[in-house]
Order: sequence, then structure tokens, then C-alpha cells
Amino acid sequence: MLRAARPHAPSATAPRIVGCDHHNRVAPAASRRIASRVHVHRVAPRRWTHRNVQPSVSWPPMRRNWSIRARLVSLGAAVALPLLLLLSWMFAFEVRRETNEARAIALRSARTIAERIASQHASSAALLKQMAQRPAIRAFDGKTCDSLFAIVDFFPQWSDLLFYDRGGTLVCSARPMGEDAIVSLAARPSVADDLREGRLPTRQPVIRHVRDHWMSIITEPVADGGGSLVLLQYIDFIQTEAPLPNNVVTILDRDGVVIARTAGARDIVGRHAADAEVAKLALRRREGQAEARGLDGVSRQYGFTHVPSLQWTIYAGVPTADVMGEVRQMYVLGIAGGVLIILILTVAAMMLSREIQKPVIALVHAAESAARAGYGRAETTGGPSEIARLSAAFNEMLERRSAAEQNLKALSERLLTVQEEERMRVAREIHDDLGQALTALKMDVIGLVEKTRPSQELRPMIDRILRTLDLTVTSVQRISSELRPSVLDDLGLFAAIESEARVFEERTGIECELSVPDELREVGNTTSAAIYRIFQEALTNVARHSNASRVEIRVRERSGELFLEIRDDGRGIVSEEIEDPASLGLAGIRERADMLGGTALIEGIPGRGTIVSVRIPLGAQA
Repeated sequence: MLRAARPHAPSATAPRIVGCDHHNRVAPAASRRIASRVHVHRVAPRRWTHRNVQPSVSWPPMRRNWSIRARLVSLGAAVALPLLLLLSWMFAFEVRRETNEARAIALRSARTIAERIASQHASSAALLKQMAQRPAIRAFDGKTCDSLFAIVDFFPQWSDLLFYDRGGTLVCSARPMGEDAIVSLAARPSVADDLREGRLPTRQPVIRHVRDHWMSIITEPVADGGGSLVLLQYIDFIQTEAPLPNNVVTILDRDGVVIARTAGARDIVGRHAADAEVAKLALRRREGQAEARGLDGVSRQYGFTHVPSLQWTIYAGVPTADVMGEVRQMYVLGIAGGVLIILILTVAAMMLSREIQKPVIALVHAAESAARAGYGRAETTGGPSEIARLSAAFNEMLERRSAAEQNLKALSERLLTVQEEERMRVAREIHDDLGQALTALKMDVIGLVEKTRPSQELRPMIDRILRTLDLTVTSVQRISSELRPSVLDDLGLFAAIESEARVFEERTGIECELSVPDELREVGNTTSAAIYRIFQEALTNVARHSNASRVEIRVRERSGELFLEIRDDGRGIVSEEIEDPASLGLAGIRERADMLGGTALIEGIPGRGTIVSVRIPLGAQA
């Protein structure tokens, strides 16, 4: 049975009591007459909300694509990446080239120093040996030095030539001048002590650091035990070819002990360096080049060689940081330039993408608006000429489509109006002409029977005729009511909805619950007819397709809009059925709602039912 929801106490917004008689006539709110045999079930009004949602637009599945901006930025990155790779390769190449060049120069430096030391030692040893054989030195009388001592003045690498007696006393010298004399005077005490202590081996140079000079001290004994000749000569560590900044030269003896070093001599000379990384390489390979850490822990590019005649090892090295300085500076400048280029490319790509993306986004918005049947216009003021032409063509298409849609809408509205007027006319003619004719025919038959008093054999036929006339009258009334229910014209929209719900419940056996507020604005004829047809079509779909056992009908007015919701508990409509072009009933619901400036939303929940929500603005009613 039809259940009408009503509150316990009437109010301005609470649902009113709804009743239906068996003749589909509903009493007005002011003077309602509810048949006593109709049971009204009190139901607390449910909270009902309408979701004002535009009909969903079904877009075809699309693969996720990159935006124009992302593509342009990616293009910039694709250009910048090879640049960075090129810079990295150039940096690695320059590092390798600079290290190899530094090692080669260090090796040449070590070789030069080694050759110079070996040559000086050979010439000095030969000179000392020759002088030790001279009679004036062998039979020195302690008064006059041999004139050959003056040879020191011709060799700038020699500081002084000394002659010590067997007791270690200086008896003769070359009498040097200037810095040579100062160095000689500073070296003489230690030389005398070394002679007395036997720390100056014959013809084997001993290196000493005297007044910021590295000196090689060579001793040659005089024949017949007449004493010793001692030659003081400078060790030249200056590279004559491609000198390297901060170059450090170190000399190791046969045992791996540091006997000379151009930097940090005070802390390193005399140390056993065999465990140092560079010393291991130099003592093992005799000659070569490598990157290693020195005795002070500093990484250098080394070149090392061996002096066979003295069994010394000489290696020269330049700090790796100095070698990499120019390369690092070049790399930093290259990276800075690369980053600047990347930034310029990125900014250019962003600006270009903005110029392209702006009209494209306008086109997209216009397309979305068109897809929602709102139609728009892509306003483009910039961008490439191709996009401008596309926008113009798209706008023209939208204008034509909008005009066609307006024409179609107007035609549809006219057709619905004509259809409703035709239904009203046909219903009136059927009710007035055919109904009255059938009623008159029935009265004539009854009068004829009363006057002629037919025999009992004709009585069954007469009864069948009268029943047929009654059924025909009833069918005429039903058809007339379906074409244009009289209650819609006599009592209004909401009474017609109540009447239709009662008839629907009686015909289908589907329980209906109707909720209508007590106070509702009057609705115009056109709006009433359209809403009533929407309601009729919704109930028809429930009866045909939903397999429902219960229908809830809600009518509400809010903010100048009328909301109608029909909810069933059936199988639930699916999206394919909603979007099916052959669903003429659903299309009619949408068209009528659109004709009134409203919306119709149809939703289905599988296994839980279907909801038809209609929103109609009452301000535009006719």
C-alpha cells in the first residue's frame, strides 16, 4: 500500500499527510478528504539531500601523456645532458692529460738532477784524485798552497777546496770570496769533526745542509798519509726544463734514508723512508712515474730515477692539488657555463611552453565545456599561428554546434509542448465525447430494457452488454487519465504525483513511500506537466527493469528550486544502460529537465537500487 510520510506535529517545512482514494482523486491541502479505508502509516521524515551534479561526461580511455611544458623541459634536459657529459669527459681527459704531463715533467726533472749530480761527482772525484797525486800536495811544507787550488774560481758549483792534515787541521784552502767564503767557513767545523770521526768515506759524497744550501762533500786521501783533500760543491735542484711550482725533490741513499730534500728538510732528513708509498715505488722500480703520497702525507705526481754510481734514488713530485688547480678551475667554469645554459634553456622552454600552453588550455576548457553541453569559446590572444587557426576553427565549430543545439532544444521544447497539448485535447475529447456517448448509450439500453421487458432468455445478453459498457467507460476514463490526468489540472502537481503513486502501487504491487512538504510553491502548467511526465517515466522504468519491491519518492523545495527524487531497492541500473542512446525514457527525462533549465541525474548502485534525482528552478517556470 501507499505509505505517506508525515510528522507528528505540523510545521512549515515538515511533510504533510498524503492520502489517496480508489478513484485517484486527492483532496487539496485546505479541504482534504481522505477515505477512511486508506491506512496512513506515520513515518518520521528522513533527511533527504540532493546532489546538484552535472551529468557526468564519459571520456574515452587515454594514455597518460606528457604536457607540452614537460616535453619542452625534457628537450632542454636532453640538450643539456650531452653538454654535461661532454664537460665531464673533458674534465676527465684534462685530469688525465695534466697528471701525465706533470709526471713526465717530474721524471725529467729527477733525471736532470740525477745526471747533474752524477756528472758533478765524477768530475769532482777525478779532479781530487789528480790533485792528491801532485808533489806539492803530497810533500806539503805547510807554507805555500798549490796554485791549482785556484781552479775553484772557474767552477761556480764549487764552494771551496780544503786540505786537511792527518789530524784534521785545515792547512790550505782555495780562499773563496763572497757567499762561497761564508758557506765554506760555516762548513769547515763539521767537516773537521767528520774527518776526525771517520764519517767522510773516500770518494763517496756526503750531503750536508749549510746556510740554506745543499752541499756535496767529497773526500780524497793524499798519498803517503799526508792528509785529505775535501771539495765542497753545491747541489743544484733547479730544473732547467719546464719547472713545476711547489716541486719537491728528495734524495734517498742505498738504505732508503732521506739525505736531502728541498722542502721540510728539518723534519724529514735522516728519516728512514722505505715504508713510505713513494719510496717503495722508487726503490723497487728504479725509474718511473706515479701518483703517490710522500713522507709528509701529501699526494703528489712523482717522477723517480736512480743514480747507479752513487746508489742514490732521486724523485721529484708536484702536489696533485696544484696540478688539478687549473683543471678544477676550468671545470668549475665549464659547469657554471653549463648550468647557465641549462637555466637559459629551461627559462626559454618555460616561456615557450606558456605561450603554447595558454591557448591549448583554452581549447581544452572549451572542449570540456562543449562536452558538458555548456559550450564555450576558446579565447586565444597569442601562441603560434597554427594554434590560433585551430582556435578559430574550434570556435566556429562551437558556435555552429551551439546554434544547432539551441535550435534542437527549441524544437524539442516545441514538440513536448505540442505533445502535451495534443494529449490534453485527445483526453478531453475522449472524456467529453466518447465518455458521454457511452454513458448515453448505457442509459438508452437500460430504458430500452425497461420498456420492452425482454424475455428471460435475453437477460444474460443484456447483462453482458451493460458490463461491457461499464468496462468501456472505465477504460475510457483510464486512457483519458493517462493522457492527461484530470487531477493535474484540478488539484495540481503534487496531488497528481500522489494519485500516480497510488495507481502504480495498485497495479504493480510495489510498495511506495511518498514524502511531500506541507508548504510548496505553486507550479505552472508547463512545469507541472514536465515534472509529472518525468515522474511517470521514472515509475515506468522501475516497473519494467528494476525488480524492486519498494520505491521512495521525495519532493522538496529549497532555495527557489524543486527537487524530486525517486529511489528504488532494485538491481541498480548500470552505466551502459544510462549511456545507451536507445534508452528513450531516460533521454526524455533529461530533455524535460533541461527544457525547464534544470538537471536530471541518474545513478545506479549494483544490488542496491537506482536513484533518479531531478532539480528544477521554480523561478523560470511557465
